[in-house]
Amino acid sequence: MQIQFIPVRKTKSGFALAVTLIFLAICLAVFASIMYLVSSSATVTARNNLFTVSQAAAEGAAETAIAQMDRDFLYQSLNDVSVYMVAVTNLNQTGWPVQFQFSDINGVANQISVVIQPQSWKDQQTNLVQLNSSQFKNLYGYVADCTVTATATPINQNYQMAATVIEKLQMAGIPVFQFGVFYNMDMDLSNGKPMTMNGKTFVNGNIWMYPQNTMTFNDAVAATLLVTNHDNPSDQQNLTSYTVPTYNFTANGGKPLSLADAVSLPIAGANSNPTNVEAILNLPPTGLGAPNTAAYISSNQMYLYNVCDLIISNSISGTNNGTTCALGTNITIYYQDKDQPGGPLIQLTNNEVCTFIKTNNPGAGALWTTNSPNVPSGSGYMRIGSLFPFVTNVTFYDFREGDTVQAVQIDILKLNAWLANPSTEGYCWNQVCGGASGTTGDKGHPIDSIYVYTSVPPLSGSPGWLPAVRVINGQQMPSSKGLTIATPFPLYVLGNYNIQQAAGGPYSQLTTDTSHTYPAALMGDAVTILSTTWSDTATAYTRAGNSMSARNAGNTTVNAACLEGIVQSITVGGTKHYSGGLENFLRLMENWSGDTLCYNGSIVVMFPSIYATNFWIQPGTYYDVPTRLWGFDANFTSQAGQPPATPRVRAMIRGQWNAQ
Repeated sequence: MQIQFIPVRKTKSGFALAVTLIFLAICLAVFASIMYLVSSSATVTARNNLFTVSQAAAEGAAETAIAQMDRDFLYQSLNDVSVYMVAVTNLNQTGWPVQFQFSDINGVANQISVVIQPQSWKDQQTNLVQLNSSQFKNLYGYVADCTVTATATPINQNYQMAATVIEKLQMAGIPVFQFGVFYNMDMDLSNGKPMTMNGKTFVNGNIWMYPQNTMTFNDAVAATLLVTNHDNPSDQQNLTSYTVPTYNFTANGGKPLSLADAVSLPIAGANSNPTNVEAILNLPPTGLGAPNTAAYISSNQMYLYNVCDLIISNSISGTNNGTTCALGTNITIYYQDKDQPGGPLIQLTNNEVCTFIKTNNPGAGALWTTNSPNVPSGSGYMRIGSLFPFVTNVTFYDFREGDTVQAVQIDILKLNAWLANPSTEGYCWNQVCGGASGTTGDKGHPIDSIYVYTSVPPLSGSPGWLPAVRVINGQQMPSSKGLTIATPFPLYVLGNYNIQQAAGGPYSQLTTDTSHTYPAALMGDAVTILSTTWSDTATAYTRAGNSMSARNAGNTTVNAACLEGIVQSITVGGTKHYSGGLENFLRLMENWSGDTLCYNGSIVVMFPSIYATNFWIQPGTYYDVPTRLWGFDANFTSQAGQPPATPRVRAMIRGQWNAQ
């Protein structure tokens, strides 16, 4: 039997089905992978987005505390950290798409972490610290190092993506005389002769700079608004040129910095407003000045009246009165010692026409005074004219203002003798009195600062009266601590000032070398230099008259920081008035042509002048231009080199920032 096998016919349909099924499986796997990737990516994106939002919330919490710290610091002083830790409770989360719980580094809710080092920091810090800012490179300040840490945890979300932000910053009180030039308002510059400025230049405003001759800045130049090579629009000189003015910047790659961060002087409620800043030189508000206890808290030590060692004032007449008492005077002097029994201000004289004062025995702590002109002989009482010869009144003419100046005059040479004489009160508060008894004051330093207030009222007219202060014979400072003179009125300096450390020693005269000087500062409504050849008897011409021939200047050197006001560039009734610019920061009233004015210090302009307010007029009227040998006193960059009672501008300097 033969069996016939019938072959099975092979077709391609089964193979195609298998391939299709395999391909479909692969597609499903790929699709599943894609879907998983999309789902995972969406989760990661959602988590990242939530973390970013949490980070922003944490930063907002930190910035809420920092803003409050900045406000408190710039206006007066930092509060305890506990005040800022709960600042987050003021955050209003209404309308936020995500709600957050804020906490500190230990997880404590409704507060953040704030660290201020040192914890006892006040504005009386003793050590200068280098500042962490390119804007203030190589400057030092009295610093509180602060760290603010905030954690934000989202509420009722699918993911617990908490974020923590850590911000580091410095609250810095910067001694203002560390700047070569500091303006708290617009600064003009239009020098007619070559000038060179050392030290940093900083302006809270614009720098209008159109040099008519080469101007060189050997350190950083910065302004909170613009640094421009255009003439001030209010300058009546209307300077224009088809060529770029010649100025040289040797720092920051040869470029000035515009739109810099501002700094402020801590006058409560005023911030850096130029008009209000003048208050640091004026009498403090009622209740905040010595001898009130409030005068000695850190926030009120911005008023120089509360800081200076001696307070000197005269009566409203402004002149010595010899009609009743030949040696009588109307000048009052106080020594300020907040811990002295009996009161913070110790009256050394009073303003009666005739005053007698009994000198202290060495080590004695009390002063006895009487106003009786009939003091018995041998009683131990003396006329104050023989006790305080370093303060008198003087009159002379100001050719710029067109006024007769009535000034309280301080003779530095006689002040030095008063401080060194064991029979005077000055000796007792200047150094050891009576050996073992120690010092009668608690300041821990000799007398190094004087505040002067003149009660003479300004008087309009031709000529009018101008209340003022003048210092003479200031070649040598009283001690290595130096000397600061502060007044709200115009300040005049007659002759060389602070040019040698000891009589007969080497000079720092007509040179930028200040190695033979002590720290010194002059602060007033305006600072006018009267040369070594000045005479009070010069005829009072009008400011526009040809009067300089009788007032030929002599070479003069002033080594002191100067803080003052200026008459700003302004347009009044269509008439333009130039401020005189940086080049006329120091006011002059003599023919300086061919003579040198050597100035080493720090140029600080804080406010518009209140008393000496006449506009600047072109050279050739009441003054002519000197050869300016000007330099920044590099001694001011050290703590020991700072003049007594140096004001401090304040800045918040941001440091490291990170999130986790």
